[in-house]
Amino acid sequence: MISIKEKTKNILLRIQEKVRIDLLYVAGGGFWLSSAFLSSSLLSLVQVIIFANVLPKEVYGSYKYILSLAGTFSFITLTGMNMAVTQAASKGASLGILPYAVKVQLKWNFLFTTAMTILAGYYFINDNTIFALSTFVLGFTFPLATTFNTYGAFLSGRKEFRRASLYNIVTVAIQLTSMAVGALLTTNIFILVVIYGVSGLLPNLFFYLRTLRLYKSEPIQQHEKEELVTYSKHLSLMHILSGVAQYVDKLVIFHYIGAIELAVYGLALAVPERGRGYIKTLSTIILPKLSEKTLAEIHKTFYKRVFQGMLIGAAISGAYILAAPLFYKIFFPKYLEAIAYSQVFSLTLLFVLPSNYISSVFNAHKMLRPLYFSSLSASITKILLYLVLGKMFGIWGVITAILIMYASNTGYSFYLWEVERRRQQNLHESSKISY
Repeated sequence: MISIKEKTKNILLRIQEKVRIDLLYVAGGGFWLSSAFLSSSLLSLVQVIIFANVLPKEVYGSYKYILSLAGTFSFITLTGMNMAVTQAASKGASLGILPYAVKVQLKWNFLFTTAMTILAGYYFINDNTIFALSTFVLGFTFPLATTFNTYGAFLSGRKEFRRASLYNIVTVAIQLTSMAVGALLTTNIFILVVIYGVSGLLPNLFFYLRTLRLYKSEPIQQHEKEELVTYSKHLSLMHILSGVAQYVDKLVIFHYIGAIELAVYGLALAVPERGRGYIKTLSTIILPKLSEKTLAEIHKTFYKRVFQGMLIGAAISGAYILAAPLFYKIFFPKYLEAIAYSQVFSLTLLFVLPSNYISSVFNAHKMLRPLYFSSLSASITKILLYLVLGKMFGIWGVITAILIMYASNTGYSFYLWEVERRRQQNLHESSKISY
């Protein structure tokens, strides 16, 4: 008798022949990444439900604003290091790449701590003690947590999706459970921020040290050091504006409208953002595979993959639009005004898979020119639209800005792909002639 595992394998092989995707690879890595994401999403959703129903709207909005401040200043850190480590590990880099990457980040991220300390001083001078203490704590815990979680990028690059996912599940479970319990016990913003920072740092540190024990470090070659640092700096530089743009919407709403409206906006994005997050995890699976393919091989199915991604996004968005009213009535009864915002925002799911696929292609082959142009154009467009439309139309203006940015950037990425592909093809043909 054929086992369920064999039947599933045979079904995937038959589908694989038609869609021309290595579904066995995706199912293997995707199972663990999906398990990690679904587990963290469920826990995160429970935490959000508790926050939304227990905390006053103004407290919840102020808490999200403080975390957004830390996120805004994260552009000072080496945000591109994780992607650079994944790319290097997928290419067979030395095991010493992980401790070296962490060492570089610890030195570099001191700038973030300095900036947050200055911001804390500003709030203290202006008699806002809660914001001052909160930003000071995040100045130390936030960069350390983001540094030590590089172990996940290293494991993913080595296709150790199972281990990376299990570690991630435990880390997220500890942090979100701690935050949920904290919200049930207190409405003090500073205490909630401390819980967020410490519960995020300690598990990441533990699993980083565990990964080092499992993969005994070996001497890293000088050229590997130089390539890693150079590539991570390029990625970090191009993500400066995108890092800021990721949080400007929340800063705009807080300053122009208020903390309560920011809480409403945060709840409107709560579920669709998790859908976007799941789609983004797919890039972790496909990047090692894309690194092994030539641009010519990728081009054969490039637009087919983009179209498939849009269809998947449309299906998810449509299902969510129908389910959102009932979901909010059950879990977020204090935030029913967020339903319409959330439904419209879910339309961004049409563009998330295509955008992440194209970005993964660029990253897998270190195509810096299109990465720079794509990141800069998207970030500038988003920030300008946030400032203009957000001030004029509030939450609706911000959501409209996001939709415009996604649609325009996806189209622009097509153009960048064609330009870069042809440029590299011409360079390859020229080298053949010269030879």
